Amino acid sequence: MFEAMDEQGNRINSQLETLQSLAGKILYCPYCQTRLRIRQGKKRLHFVHVTACTGESSEHQFWKKRLAAHFENLRFKVEVEAVRGRRRFDLLIWPGEIGIEIQRSKMSAEEWRRRWSIDQQSGYQVRWIGFHESSGQFLKLDGWMKPAFMKNGYVDLIEQERIVRYMHPFPFAQRFVICQRVSLSVEQFLFPRPVPQQFLERPWMTLIKHYRLRPFFSSLPHRYVRDPLYHSNLCVSTLPSWCFLPLSALLSVPVHPFEIQIAVYLRLKGNYSVPNLLSFLTECLTQSTIRFEQSDLYVLIEEWMAMINFLQYHLSKLFQNRPADLSARLEEDQKLAGALRLFVERETGINEVKE
Repeated sequence: MFEAMDEQGNRINSQLETLQSLAGKILYCPYCQTRLRIRQGKKRLHFVHVTACTGESSEHQFWKKRLAAHFENLRFKVEVEAVRGRRRFDLLIWPGEIGIEIQRSKMSAEEWRRRWSIDQQSGYQVRWIGFHESSGQFLKLDGWMKPAFMKNGYVDLIEQERIVRYMHPFPFAQRFVICQRVSLSVEQFLFPRPVPQQFLERPWMTLIKHYRLRPFFSSLPHRYVRDPLYHSNLCVSTLPSWCFLPLSALLSVPVHPFEIQIAVYLRLKGNYSVPNLLSFLTECLTQSTIRFEQSDLYVLIEEWMAMINFLQYHLSKLFQNRPADLSARLEEDQKLAGALRLFVERETGINEVKE
């Protein structure tokens, strides 16, 4: 096609433009309002639908038909490929006019945020469904999953022929999290409600042990981790246990969650406070050219300080500055994990902690 529409609603004719003049513009089909991309043909410049270019996999089509039939059997009204303004949903169901997006191919975080923003502005309720090739508490995050976790607090994934909700993610690498898994009823899928948080104590201890024992390479500049470790005669295997905290807010910062905690420990020497954390994190992330939002740092620091204060009150011995070998640190990790379970679950009423 030769006509498109920009974000302001202006019509654009590809025969009057060049690749350079269209670079960076977000374009839509003037008829169905979905995204277009630019393609240079052998003779002419033209536009094509993004969905038409990528296509839908057979698995995507299978689940779209299966879910449509399932909701119809439950006496929901279902519209397939429903177009509403600038959005097109795989399914739209009533009552409630809830959109369902089945995401089989990779989607960038930016594209997910764009669609989420449109949905918020238009008042759409949307349920996203991704795919998980295996099962279990560990999850590798595709591009769209991280912002979905941050905005919704969960992601729903198809695994082994059923939909499972992954909640309360704790990052242990840049693209990996450990989550609480919840099997869903139709009502829970369509109308999400809070689920009491649980801390996966034993899996978390295993993750920390593996991290302590593996070869250590830091992606941060040497002055923040490698050099201070060397000059302090320290190694990762014998660092204090509270260098490896399950901070869910670190999901919003594109850095290895343990590396940044180690860097903070090496700089602050245990002197944790809101001003100190804010000052160092801002410096470290800026100097490392890592993009971040100031508001995300405040959320992270609030979670970090709450956890540190709780641990200092209940496990003050862990914060004594004394040398320890690997076996002693692993024993400390076990004690810390038990305290973290109390910290995480006290907010839900699973465990009441008297202070």
